Amino acid sequence: MKIYAQIGHGLGEKVTKGLYDGLVDGSIFSPKDLQRDTMISRISEMRRDHPDSEILVDPQFYVSLFADSPAINLGNIPDWNCFRSYRKGQLELARNVDYVLDEYFNEVSTMEVTRVIAPNIYISQSFDSREAVIAKNFIRQARPAYEKTRDNRPLLASLIICREALLDRREFEEFINDITILDNPPDGFYLIIASRSSEARSDIYHTDVVANWMMLNLSLSVNGFYVVNGYSDILTPFLGAAGGAAGATGWWSNLRMFSLDRFFPSTAGRLPIVRYLSKLLLNRIMVSEKDAISRFIPAIINQLPHDEDYNPEPVRSEEVLQSWEALKSLTEELVSDDISRSIDKCLQAVLRVEQSYSEIASLGIVLDQKSSDYHVQPLLDGLRQFKERAEL
Repeated sequence: MKIYAQIGHGLGEKVTKGLYDGLVDGSIFSPKDLQRDTMISRISEMRRDHPDSEILVDPQFYVSLFADSPAINLGNIPDWNCFRSYRKGQLELARNVDYVLDEYFNEVSTMEVTRVIAPNIYISQSFDSREAVIAKNFIRQARPAYEKTRDNRPLLASLIICREALLDRREFEEFINDITILDNPPDGFYLIIASRSSEARSDIYHTDVVANWMMLNLSLSVNGFYVVNGYSDILTPFLGAAGGAAGATGWWSNLRMFSLDRFFPSTAGRLPIVRYLSKLLLNRIMVSEKDAISRFIPAIINQLPHDEDYNPEPVRSEEVLQSWEALKSLTEELVSDDISRSIDKCLQAVLRVEQSYSEIASLGIVLDQKSSDYHVQPLLDGLRQFKERAEL
């Protein structure tokens, strides 16, 4: 499974270092956070310096339904000629969907991306909705529109889904059936599962959300689609075990978990605390917690090269390198071509997490809320539900 850098504000040289060190296999650019000309230049540099790396651009068309809000922060998205605001009623018309697709494909065709991601809207509540119908039309019409460009690069349809939609199993399964029996399908999908905010971890670490995100990867991959998971962060190896081809994460919380609040001004505050991603805990912990726990549970340390950066702690611009390294190592350990074996490995990994947190509690070490075991039970239950439904 591949790891991509989810690129946002504050690009710097992080991704370049990640590519040189072999920690990431590619990148997903964000129109919001880079001026279009700057993005084109950075993509060209990456293609020159890392010709084997994957380069994608998330169209971020999903904010078009909210573009008229006075509070929204579109950043540099309006630099794109193909971007404009729309109402749902307008996008219910096939000709308008075709227009959006044609305009976007013509514009992105000049860029040196390795795969083209088609635009789509955001399914904000339910698969039984006008938004879901529009989203399916974007998927159905993507290939015919793309063929007009005579571009032979792989085409990924995008699918941006709120976590609430994943809670209704019947609607979810009907939607999946619809998009896996297309007459002229794309080569793959770019999946984003959205939480209510970039801090609402319980939105994503929820039994049904974990199970259904994995089912999405399984259903699409067994039907021959290449699946890229945006903003998947620590769930990346679990999605890879279910058949996903790639996952992605970045350096800020809103690049690790997707929410539309990424496009609305945030309240100014201090920078987040530097943290360490422990493979054993499948979580990020504070440096002081890492030092305290490692005296009693040495396995809390990953024993990977970028552990040396935490002496005492890395500069903020290099913190993400340790995250990418840990995720890369986890995927190599947990993901194989045998789905059943991979899921069993994932289950064992989560059981080790559960045991480790019990040991930490017995030592009397009190953890910060973000460092706690909030994710353990949903992961365990989600994996078990997925295994049962997938008949593994």
